[in-house]
Amino acid sequence: MRSPLQHESELQAVLFDLDGVLVDSYEVWFHLLNDTARAFGAAPIARETFESCWGQGIAADVERFFPQRSIRETEAYYHEHFMDFREYLQVDPGASPLIQQLRRHELRVGLITNTPADLAQKILAHARIELDTVVGGTDVEAAKPAPDMVIEACRKLCVTRKATIVVGDSSYDARAAESAGVAFIGFKRPGDLRIDSLEQLQDLLALRSHT
Repeated sequence: MRSPLQHESELQAVLFDLDGVLVDSYEVWFHLLNDTARAFGAAPIARETFESCWGQGIAADVERFFPQRSIRETEAYYHEHFMDFREYLQVDPGASPLIQQLRRHELRVGLITNTPADLAQKILAHARIELDTVVGGTDVEAAKPAPDMVIEACRKLCVTRKATIVVGDSSYDARAAESAGVAFIGFKRPGDLRIDSLEQLQDLLALRSHT
């Protein structure tokens, strides 16, 4: 397994997507969006519809499902009620060991997620995952697939984009990384490198320590 960086010693930071990588919150969001729809008097959201837009930002949710409500109102409802459905939240058991290994390699670790940052912090706390920075979908002008979050996370971590890797599971992540000029590791999907478990990224970094 090879690093997508030209020289592995250049690596300074790893940026993760949240949903579908560190945690699986697909069912949480399906139930939360329908709960929000009921509270806002909007139409129910079918599974097929949800699947087609899974991973989009909150602004896109408002435009598609809650056009009579503001982004701020919707974000507040998500934040207040997300944990009502925490029984559906699954944390990848490889996440915490991986973060610890990244820190042992003196790498910076960040999160770039279309989930609002305050809610993402709540999810990370529940999952007992601590990162160096979190950039959410409402922290920048444009959410993924725009490159804004990647660029902002690199700025906050004081690292170069050339020395950063994005790990994500969706086309939003891949396009954001590509637009920002950052190497992309696909989690269960194609990328500059593909991994099918977080343990595989651990293996990659273990190999790095012996090169």
